[in-house]
Amino acid sequence: MDSRIKAKLEKSWAPIFYKYVFCNIDEKPFSVLYSDTGRANFPVNILLSLEYIKHLKNYSDDELIENFNFNYLINYAVGIRTLGGMNLSEKTLYDFRTRIYKYLIKHPEQEDLIFGQFLNLTMIFAKEAGICMKEQRIDSTMFMSNIKKAGRVALAFDVLYRAVKSIPEDRLSENLKKFSTLNLGQK
Repeated sequence: MDSRIKAKLEKSWAPIFYKYVFCNIDEKPFSVLYSDTGRANFPVNILLSLEYIKHLKNYSDDELIENFNFNYLINYAVGIRTLGGMNLSEKTLYDFRTRIYKYLIKHPEQEDLIFGQFLNLTMIFAKEAGICMKEQRIDSTMFMSNIKKAGRVALAFDVLYRAVKSIPEDRLSENLKKFSTLNLGQK
């Protein structure tokens, strides 16, 4: 890759997403989705990352698949360094979403898989930004019921994005400063 292009890539959102989201997704909790039939046919960390990216970029499923196939930034963000190395179909996305939904319905007492990832990623961001998580606003205790109503992936990304945007600039690491200055089409 030309050094000027590589420098632009390194300043984009993709390496930040890769480091702080993709690399921190724990696939182990998702193994319960495949216990009867074996392993997932597509990496869970890529599928979950693509759900975040879909909402980040406001893509339809068709646009998400097209960008997965041809957009190097999307591939870089999900740990793929060669375009066309993996095939993603609509059915793969739909099956993943269906398995998560059915698991949540059958096991309401278990931790919500998406919410567990949300908490994990939030803690990583808080640690990186030096935010103390011991104090909590009283209205923030009601958010779990709202998460069940809203799209969990969209909500998780929106909260993470807004959390980074709310950190005082002098408390941000260099990587988070890059992320907070991006215009990602968020409200």
